[in-house]
Amino acid sequence: MKKKILSVAAIAICLAVLASGTLAYFTAEDQVHNVITSDAVDIAIEEWKDEVGGTPYPNEPIQVMPGTTVSKIVTVKNIEAKSYIRANFEIIITDANGNVMDIPPETLASIVTVAVNGEHWQQKTDELNWWYYTDAVATGVATEPLFTEVVFDGPNMTNEYQNCTVEINVYAQAVQTANNGDSALEAAGWPEN
Repeated sequence: MKKKILSVAAIAICLAVLASGTLAYFTAEDQVHNVITSDAVDIAIEEWKDEVGGTPYPNEPIQVMPGTTVSKIVTVKNIEAKSYIRANFEIIITDANGNVMDIPPETLASIVTVAVNGEHWQQKTDELNWWYYTDAVATGVATEPLFTEVVFDGPNMTNEYQNCTVEINVYAQAVQTANNGDSALEAAGWPEN
């Protein structure tokens, strides 16, 4: 009987040692899943024939004569996060044979005039190609027009411009407003030209 008690006591001691060793290995684990997203910047150039939101500007050429004023309303719509926007444009004239004409800027300005909306668009004095929209543009909102018409000068459009094609290519860029200055003129991060 004494042996039996000793055996039971030995087993109890072994179980106690095992249990205390096992307790030392109990662990706990937890995981947190945090998702951080960033806003996107996206814009679209909109061209209208008669009024903003009216008839989209046609893709086919419009026939004009010297002295003609053509309605061409250009806005930039902000599709994503609140942004600063800038835009520029170039005028290209191709002759009747499809060759781009090399016209000095002063001569080109006297033939085709695009009056930019100076109330809502400004230029930096050291960067005359880009026009900066004066306000931050909210998501889903379009700018005021960059320009609304193109004027083809009568006296300066001589016979050499007969059967020519005039293209006005508009480019626009946007950057975030968050932590990026107080205006488009001060903002950093503009894409390279």
